Amino acid sequence: MNIAISIIKLLGGVALLIYGMKILSTNLKKVSGGKLEKFLTSVTDNKFKGLLVGILVTVATQSSATTTVIVVSLVNSNILKLKNAIPIIMGANIGTTITSQILRLTSIEGNSWLSLFKPATLAPIIIIIGLILIQIAKDRKKKTIGQMIIGLGILFTGMITMVEIASGFSELPILSQILQKLSNPILGVLAGAIITLIVQSSAATVGILQALSTTGIMTYSMSIPIILGQNIGTCGTSIISSIGSSKSAKRAAAVHLYFNLIGTIIFLIFIYGYQNLVGFTFWEQPMDMGQIANFHTIFNVVSTILLFPFIGLIEKLTMITIKDSKKDDEEEEESDYLSILNILDERAEKIPSLAIANSATVVEKMGELAEKNFRKSMMLIENFQIKKLEKIQEREEAIDRIDEEVATFLVKLGSLDLTEKESVTITTLLKIEYEFEKVGDYAYEFSKIVESMHEKNVVMSGYAYSDLKKIYNVAEDAILTTIKAFKENDLDLVIKIESLREFSEVQKEKYKNSHIQRLKEGKCNVETGVNFLELLTICEKIIDHCANISLATSNYMTGENFVTKQELRKNIYETQIETVKEKLNECNTKYVI
Repeated sequence: MNIAISIIKLLGGVALLIYGMKILSTNLKKVSGGKLEKFLTSVTDNKFKGLLVGILVTVATQSSATTTVIVVSLVNSNILKLKNAIPIIMGANIGTTITSQILRLTSIEGNSWLSLFKPATLAPIIIIIGLILIQIAKDRKKKTIGQMIIGLGILFTGMITMVEIASGFSELPILSQILQKLSNPILGVLAGAIITLIVQSSAATVGILQALSTTGIMTYSMSIPIILGQNIGTCGTSIISSIGSSKSAKRAAAVHLYFNLIGTIIFLIFIYGYQNLVGFTFWEQPMDMGQIANFHTIFNVVSTILLFPFIGLIEKLTMITIKDSKKDDEEEEESDYLSILNILDERAEKIPSLAIANSATVVEKMGELAEKNFRKSMMLIENFQIKKLEKIQEREEAIDRIDEEVATFLVKLGSLDLTEKESVTITTLLKIEYEFEKVGDYAYEFSKIVESMHEKNVVMSGYAYSDLKKIYNVAEDAILTTIKAFKENDLDLVIKIESLREFSEVQKEKYKNSHIQRLKEGKCNVETGVNFLELLTICEKIIDHCANISLATSNYMTGENFVTKQELRKNIYETQIETVKEKLNECNTKYVI
């Protein structure tokens, strides 16, 4: 037996197994179109529901690492609370054992009807079905399903290859000597953890162990520590995914580690305590594929049963070990404008639907900062303070930084393999974040004009201020409505924004004419008049940008391609004319005094 060639073939089988899992998981996420994330976030305070959701998602994706990475990202985005994430992570540990139970089918022998489900029988059939589906399907979603099916076939093919090659390893004395060393529980646990950390898949590590078990040299004393160790090693993926994330995300990754670490310690104490005091009669007997799969399942199910009642304590443990810094507690909330950028996690690129949702949250924050600056700028007219002006400038700089970061992130996402709807959504978000950034620019410009008026001791007349206040209220309402429409996916609010835009156009001309009349009557001076008109124009431009956002928002919510502003307005006035009239009457009642 050529050892080098056999090892290369074995590693090839491992690679096929891991690659098949990746194809299966990746294409399942594409088919789900973000439903996996929504399914995970459907968990409330029901721990049992969270446990079940974790199991189901992991069974579907064939990867506990995928589930925990999604959970860490959701916690990092403040979409999922830590206490709700813990049962999901526990469920993921149970769900991942289904892979080893499927792979045990390789060991089925005889003419039993179960032999029809052997990977050696299923693999070629599954690959053929997947290939046919890819070739004949015209719909992109069906092609993705075909790729997902092929991934399952490749997974089985990898396992078959591993078993065929590993079966000849029983002839190698050196292998027996190495494995004998792993009977030491510490070395065995370390080996299992390191191998899993390298291959980034606990299912793959168990699969390798199952393949080696066909040699007949894998005893219980060798296999059990490795299985326990791989449960610790699989935590590496979630820990890596939490690097650079929020404290909550790090705690979610820590939960995964603590759960498996505590479970491993409990099992080591019980198993080796009993072995040393009484002794297992089967301890040095070979462990076959089915028994390895069963122990893997038993470990995760029993660990969950033991630790499930202590979810609250596990949460407290993560809070103790990963503390909030004093700086976070003492800083004012509004001084940390850029903290929202933490959710633009590059690791979420593996889950485009989640990355897009996170981007939308950041874009919403841009709108909120722009609105705050506009509101604070108006307040400077009556009560000018340098500190408040500096805060406005600070927020404007934050908006610019967020604009740059989210645009870069979205462009990078756009280069990935996305669904058509995801591509349209990214294009739309790029448009919306640009428009919110322009609203922020005009709000800042508003404050600089007020600053100039203060420095020159220019005081606006009561008439001018009254008119400015009215158009400001319309613009402020437009920004708030725009943010709400974007946040709540409310198409009805798009009609309100269009009504505010039309109303403001009429009112602006009215206020300009009133101002000219005041100039003629000597009630306002020229310098004040210039400032008044500039501020009036800024309010109008802000409302125009809100209308642009409402256009993009309608596309964001429907997932359709862009229509022009003219087409949107035509559609609104043709289908919702009565609603528009009602909104205009409301504006007259609210803003015309």
